[in-house]
Amino acid sequence: MSDGVQESAVTSIRSWVLTANVRPLVESLAALVDYAVDGWDWDAIETGLSGTDADDPHGWYDYPLIGTTATLHLKLANDPGSLVTTVQVRHALDEVLTARIETTLSMLARYQVIA
Repeated sequence: MSDGVQESAVTSIRSWVLTANVRPLVESLAALVDYAVDGWDWDAIETGLSGTDADDPHGWYDYPLIGTTATLHLKLANDPGSLVTTVQVRHALDEVLTARIETTLSMLARYQVIA
């Protein structure tokens, strides 16, 4: 990884969320690391996510959330023909942060958030 974290000190979580929940996902993950998401972030993610394909190893969109408490490396890809977006989140090993990310992903996979 480019931020100097040794590979052995990194964890990765892979799951999916309802595509309608991608924005709430990004906002929720950003809040976990004290990163202020703005319109520029969302424009970049929305544009980058269009045309992605979870079945294509090169068809994913990468986006870092560099917060004051941690950095999350997001990889996002749509699952064409479905209502879900596949998500991978990599971060420095932190059991509490991992549990929070897993909880967020689990909720956004099951329930559509109305914002």
